[in-house]
Amino acid sequence: MRLRRLLGDALIGAALVFGVNAYLARHVPATAPALPPAWLKTAPALGRGQVVLIDFWASWCPFCRADQGTIQAVARHYPTVIVATGSPAAAVARFARRHHWQTPVILDPSGVLARRYGANTLPTAVIVGAQGHIRAAVVGYATAAGLRMRLWWAQHIPSW
Repeated sequence: MRLRRLLGDALIGAALVFGVNAYLARHVPATAPALPPAWLKTAPALGRGQVVLIDFWASWCPFCRADQGTIQAVARHYPTVIVATGSPAAAVARFARRHHWQTPVILDPSGVLARRYGANTLPTAVIVGAQGHIRAAVVGYATAAGLRMRLWWAQHIPSW
C-alpha cells in the first residue's frame, strides 16, 4: 500500500514538472531559426542530418552556471552550442576558460537569438532534430539523463 502511494505521488510530481516545463516552453518555435557564426569554435550546422543541443545560458545566472557541468558532459557525446545571452564577452571568455569549455559559443548580448528560439527563461536547452525541427526544450536546470534521453529520442524516433 505504501509503495502504491509513493508511486502515485511520484507520477503526480512528474506530471507537474512536465506540465510546468511545457508551459514555460510554449513559445519555442517548431523549426529552429538559423544560428549566427560562433564566437568560440565552429558551431554545427542545423538541419544537416545531425541532432544538436543548443543551450541558452548567461554568465550572471546561477542556475545556468550550475547547469554547465551537465551540458559539458552531454556535449562530449552530442554536438552542442552554447548561446551566451545577455552576457559580456569578457565574462563568457573567463567562464569558458576556467571550466575548459570545448563547445562552440555564440554571443547574444541583446537576447535577440534567445527570443527567436522562445527561450524566455534561462537556462533553456533546445534539442534540434536532424531535419532542423525543434524536438524538445527543457526550461531550467536539466539533468544529464534527461537531456541524453531527449537527444536519443530526437536521433532515433522520427518526428510526426
